[in-house]
Amino acid sequence: MKLFTKNYFWGILSGLFLAFLIIPFLALVSLAFGPSRPPISSNSALVVRLSGAIPERIDAELPLPFLTSDRKNSVNLRELTELIRSAATDDDIKTLVLRCRNLSTGWAQSQELRWAIEEFKESEKPVWAFLMLGSTLDYYVASLADRVVILPESILDIKGLRAEVVFYKGAFEKLGINAEAVRVGKYKSAVEPFTRTEMSSDFRAVINEMLDEMSLQLFEGIAAGRGEDAAHWSGVMDEGPFLSVQAKEHGLVDDVLFEDEFFEKLSKAVDVEKLNRVSAANYATRVRSNQGSGKRIAVLHANGSIVSGEGWIDPLTGRQRMVGSETFVRHLDELRKSRNVAGVILRINSPGGEVTASEQILHAVRMLSKEKPLVISMSNMAASGGYYIASVADTNIIAYPGTYTGSIGVFMMKLSMGGLYEKLGLSKEIITRGRNAAIDTDYRPMTRQEREKVQQGVESVYKVFLTRVSEARGMDVDAVNEIAQGRVWLGKQALENGLIDELGGYQKAIELVKEAAEIEVEDPVQLFNYPAPRSFFQTIMNRNQDRLIEELFEVPLLADFWNLWEQNAVLAALHRGGMMQMMPYTLTIQ
Repeated sequence: MKLFTKNYFWGILSGLFLAFLIIPFLALVSLAFGPSRPPISSNSALVVRLSGAIPERIDAELPLPFLTSDRKNSVNLRELTELIRSAATDDDIKTLVLRCRNLSTGWAQSQELRWAIEEFKESEKPVWAFLMLGSTLDYYVASLADRVVILPESILDIKGLRAEVVFYKGAFEKLGINAEAVRVGKYKSAVEPFTRTEMSSDFRAVINEMLDEMSLQLFEGIAAGRGEDAAHWSGVMDEGPFLSVQAKEHGLVDDVLFEDEFFEKLSKAVDVEKLNRVSAANYATRVRSNQGSGKRIAVLHANGSIVSGEGWIDPLTGRQRMVGSETFVRHLDELRKSRNVAGVILRINSPGGEVTASEQILHAVRMLSKEKPLVISMSNMAASGGYYIASVADTNIIAYPGTYTGSIGVFMMKLSMGGLYEKLGLSKEIITRGRNAAIDTDYRPMTRQEREKVQQGVESVYKVFLTRVSEARGMDVDAVNEIAQGRVWLGKQALENGLIDELGGYQKAIELVKEAAEIEVEDPVQLFNYPAPRSFFQTIMNRNQDRLIEELFEVPLLADFWNLWEQNAVLAALHRGGMMQMMPYTLTIQ
């Protein structure tokens, strides 16, 4: 038995050692023998592959692109929209092609893409879209094209919008787990999936209002590209999903073609014998080379749930997963002290997180705003703690019509596992010194006195939240409370109730930060992501050791398990204790 254990241990150790040798070797091979990028010639078509997620930023350089499937363009969202705009004035680029297949960006990011496409169309160069497999987001973006084509025998899977919420209370009861929740805000429904078997009336009302607004944005977006009006396309959606031929019959697409036929027709349309196809990654090298003058504007991203301590970047995708308060405060302080930074765009894409971490970050953001021109740009979501860190006075906040924001509320939840322990034949004895020493034990529910103690704490934090927003937005605390209560608002609604200043994306953020920094409108600026992306080896060497297991879940075969954990980040953070300012649900457009 000892021999087996020893051999087993050394086998694992050897495997890990070999893995760290093989990965750098494969990286070098990938760099040495990877395909070279051809020069961009005249009569070119910029082909933008819209597939999977488009990252807000790439935090680490990846030598092994096959490890993840969402880096098709090797550029982040801002770069992608910049190169689309640049192509509009590039004589070598004759047309823009949107090659769509299962796009999984958020609603707001899709609106950023649409705005860039609309600007390209002002050049009067044609925009054609080729749908391999069309989801709702694929079509929302592609519908702006002058001509939309779908692959034969494909499916245009658009049929309206839906929201699904999983409730765990029934399963918890069978397992002997009791979920207790203390919250402030009648719409703060993050705890409902664990304490109820169905939506409360308040929860259902907000979801219905959000679906109404999102549906309107969808149908108006389609109408802007395809003609007719929103009501017409609402009726068409009732007939979905559509086979390729059906999509053409309903006027959703213009043609049904194979890809080679698509490019043959496009070449004739632009009067070119054969179009040279240029990828976004290839074209990005030209766009980057043309940048380099003007004052420097930093773009700092807050991506992911807000947690105490250090943030982390997993080496297999190059993406930031958590906004660690210590790491983020350090970046804010570095930008504040830098003499080479004329202004800062704080780009938030976060559902919120831990209260203490959010307060630390807000303090640092406020300090930065006193010394540097600052604009806050919200991406897919800036809710709860994500909105908290944006509560800065005299600072413009912009968001997309489809950004999820607000959710001003606080909750705390505790899982009591005593029933599960009993089923497993386990028991505990608890000996305490101090009236509330066992307030957070997982063995029993809270007593009335303990619950009152927690309720006091949650209400106190909520009052601070209201005060922070009141100070930042110049609103009375009672007025903030009216639009708070944990309610999630879409960006268009948030503008109406005063939670944001304007609707817009990167272009509006650049315009506003130049104005705040007293930079002339026509003067160029250098936008750069801060901090600079790490190398693959820096990420490996500097990662937090307690993230090792989580990093393994970035391997494609394990990605679904990671996504499940990420969607329930509430539980992961609550396990560490403390109160939460967290968006009450995650919405996925289907």
